Amino acid sequence: MVVLLVLVAGCSSAPAPGESEEFDGSSLDSTHWTAYDGFNRASGETWRAAQCTVSGGVLKLRADSSGVCGVASLTQRTYAKAEVRARFSVPAGQGLAPVFLYWPENDGDWPQAGEIDWLECYDTSRQSFGSWIHYAGLSGADDSDNAGDFRVDMTQWHTYGIEWSASQVQVSVDGQVWHVYTAHIPRGPMHLAFQIDRIGAVTGPAEVEIDWVHESG
Repeated sequence: MVVLLVLVAGCSSAPAPGESEEFDGSSLDSTHWTAYDGFNRASGETWRAAQCTVSGGVLKLRADSSGVCGVASLTQRTYAKAEVRARFSVPAGQGLAPVFLYWPENDGDWPQAGEIDWLECYDTSRQSFGSWIHYAGLSGADDSDNAGDFRVDMTQWHTYGIEWSASQVQVSVDGQVWHVYTAHIPRGPMHLAFQIDRIGAVTGPAEVEIDWVHESG
């Protein structure tokens, strides 16, 4: 799937050696994260920052027919390792797809700069998810490599991981590597993002809870 984040162009900060986010406060830490807000002309989606909330030590993303939710890290990295403890609510409406991804520092550099969708869920039962790497094909248009699907009960807490290096991208669940990409590896600065995309007619809400994020690079 193509993900266009035109609302976060220019996010930047000095790369950090390692960061952990436990979401212990009552709102996003604005020194490390930004929530999308406004209309995205490229995708036709309405992003609502108010639907990204922090309470009880958890970041909750909620999307419904009124709008979708997404947050992005302000730290740019070239190569990184990240782990995210998360669970996905059911029932989940059709037309909404949660995505954990790395997106280029500058929106205008896509697809040439690539995109790593290391978790993308179309399964409304939340029993499986997929993964893609996007890149510019020979014509310069978006192309992608697909890892296939990994089956796991996403309604329970699991740790979803990625390790991105110059030679490969590994994706994992609870420490188990389930796919390794070795082609079309992005080689420029990117930032971590979590979002729920609208992919069609929305029949009900979708929610994701994130307990913590650990990232280094």
